[in-house]
Amino acid sequence: MRLSPPAIIFAFAAAVVVLSSFPAGAKGGRVALVVGNADYANAPRLPTSLNDAEDIADALTRLGFEIVLRRDATVADLRSAIEEFSRKAAEADIAIVYYAGYHLNIGVSGYLVPVDAGPSTPSDLHSQTVSLPEVMSSAGKAHSLGLVILDALHGNPFPVQAERSNVDPGAGAASSRSGGARNVLLLFAAEPSKISERGSGRNSPLASALLENLPKPGLEINFLLRNVRDHVRSATQSRQTPYMYGQLSKQRIFLASREDGPASPSQADAAKVQPCDELAAAPDDADKHPKVAGIAIEKIVAADAVAACSDAVKRFPTTNRFYYQLGRAFFAARDHDAALTSYKKAFELGSVRALYALGAIYDHGDGVDRDPERARFYYEIAAQKNFAPAIASLGVLYEHGAGVTQDPAKAHEFYRRAADLGDARAINKMGELIEKESGVAQNARRARVLYEKSARMGYPDAMVNLARCFANGIGGRKDIPEARKLLDRAAKAGSAQARNILTATGSRGRR
Repeated sequence: MRLSPPAIIFAFAAAVVVLSSFPAGAKGGRVALVVGNADYANAPRLPTSLNDAEDIADALTRLGFEIVLRRDATVADLRSAIEEFSRKAAEADIAIVYYAGYHLNIGVSGYLVPVDAGPSTPSDLHSQTVSLPEVMSSAGKAHSLGLVILDALHGNPFPVQAERSNVDPGAGAASSRSGGARNVLLLFAAEPSKISERGSGRNSPLASALLENLPKPGLEINFLLRNVRDHVRSATQSRQTPYMYGQLSKQRIFLASREDGPASPSQADAAKVQPCDELAAAPDDADKHPKVAGIAIEKIVAADAVAACSDAVKRFPTTNRFYYQLGRAFFAARDHDAALTSYKKAFELGSVRALYALGAIYDHGDGVDRDPERARFYYEIAAQKNFAPAIASLGVLYEHGAGVTQDPAKAHEFYRRAADLGDARAINKMGELIEKESGVAQNARRARVLYEKSARMGYPDAMVNLARCFANGIGGRKDIPEARKLLDRAAKAGSAQARNILTATGSRGRR
C-alpha cells in the first residue's frame, strides 16, 4: 500500500549512534528500551507488535542488555519508560530503543503513539504522544553506541495530520547548544515515500531480520545493518528496503562479540591515494583524500572513473568516499540508477555529501521523475548534520514552493543558516530575496554587499548579480567596465547566463 505524500506516515525508523569499540561486558554496560504497542483504543490492532517486542527483548537480553520493557504502553507508561531509560543510558556504553507501534510523520521528526492516544488536532500530538527527537536524545546519551529502531510503518489511522516540517532553520545551533542527539543515526525500515510490509507470521519483516542478525558473532555493525537490509529485501521480494541515515565512526564495533583488531592491510591501503580519488573525487568533498584536488563532475572521464571506482569499492567495501566517487562516475556516465545505488551505499557508510547528492537528483529530475518531496526528505536529513548546501537547497524549495507551501521568509531563514556556515550560494540567495523584497525588507545596498561577498567566494551567479548592480547603479555606484569584468569572470567560472549576456552585448567572454 502507498499513501499520498501529504498523508504518508513513516512508522518506521531506526537510529544508530556514532560507534566505537568496546567489549560486550564493558563497564557502564548495555541498556535497551523495548516497547510493543498493539491494542490501540482508537486505531486498528497491530498483529505482530507484541511478539516483535518480546522477541527483540529476549535477543537483547542474551547479548547482555538490561531491558526496560513496556507492552501496550499508555502515554504515561511510555513517558515513564523513556525517563527511566534516559537515566540508564547516560551511564551506559550502548543504548538501544526498539519500538513497535504506530508512529506519525515523516523523517527525523514525528511522534510515537501510545495505545490510549486518539489525536485529532495538532495540539493533541504534544499531549498524547512522545516525540521521536525526545527518544533520539535519550539514546544519544550513551557513551559509545545508541540504536533506536522504530518498527512502526502502518499508516495513519487518526484524523490528525502531523506537521511535516522536519527541520527548523535554527535546529543545528540549538542541537549544538543542548548537546541533544548529536551522535544518533537513523535507519528507516523503508525508503522515503514507501511503507513497510506487515508480517505474515509471528514477526514483522524488520523484526525477523534483526532477530536473525543480532546474535551473529563477529559481525561488525556496518555489515550487521547491511545484512538486515538484505534480509528484509529478500523477505519482501524487494518491496521494502530499510534505509539508514547518519554517520558511523571509523572504529569497529560488534554487538554479539568483541573481535576488535588492528586495521587490515586493505584498510591501511584505503588511506592512500587511489586511482578512483584522482579520477572522480569532488573538489569540495570533506571526505576526499587531502592530497587530491578533485575534479568537476562535467570533466570526469566516465569510463575510466567507473572502472577505477568499481575496483575501489570491491577492495575497500567499508570506505564511504569510494562509493560516493563511484556515484559521481556513474552520474557522469548518465547511468543514474547506478549513481543512486552508489550514493545510497556511500551514505550508509557515513557520507552526508552522498545524501545531498541523492536529494539533488530528485530535486532536478536527473534521470528520474522530479520529486521535490523526496528531495526534501534527503535535504532535511543532511541539514540535521549542518550540511550547508542541503540547508540552502531547502531554502530554494521554500522560496519557489516546490513540494512545500511557498514561504519566502522561511526560505530566508534557511539561507541565513547556510550563509552562517559559509555557503556562497546561500549568501547570494539572501541578496536576491532582500533586493526584490520577497519575505524580507527590501534593501538594495545590503543585497549588493551580499553579492560582493558571494562573488569574492567565487560563486558565478553572484558575479552576474553584482555585474547587474554595477551596470544599473543598484545599491551603489554605476560602473559598466566593472560589470563587464564581472561577467567575464562569471563566464570563465562556467556561467551560461554570463556568456549569453556577453554575447548579446557584443562583448567577448573568454573561458
